[in-house]
Amino acid sequence: MMHTRGGRPWELQDWLYRFDPDEDSRGWEWWDATPVGPSRVHIWVDSWGESFFGCQELLWAAYAAGAVRVESPALQKFAVWSAERGPTR
Repeated sequence: MMHTRGGRPWELQDWLYRFDPDEDSRGWEWWDATPVGPSRVHIWVDSWGESFFGCQELLWAAYAAGAVRVESPALQKFAVWSAERGPTR
């Protein structure tokens, strides 16, 4: 797991800044998380259709939450999320 950014550890203020919902510099917005197996979860974010966006803090948050392995982001259509989400929870 990466604990540093630019050679220094992330401090609490770094985390708060990057997850501020009013922060315009973040290239994604939280959408959902869906379990897809006993030890797998898909994290869904809205990138406003951009195929490339900065998401290092999102990957670090997944590791901080206990992830052992995190795959790179992949664009998916709304229908894929909707089908995976299933009936109302």
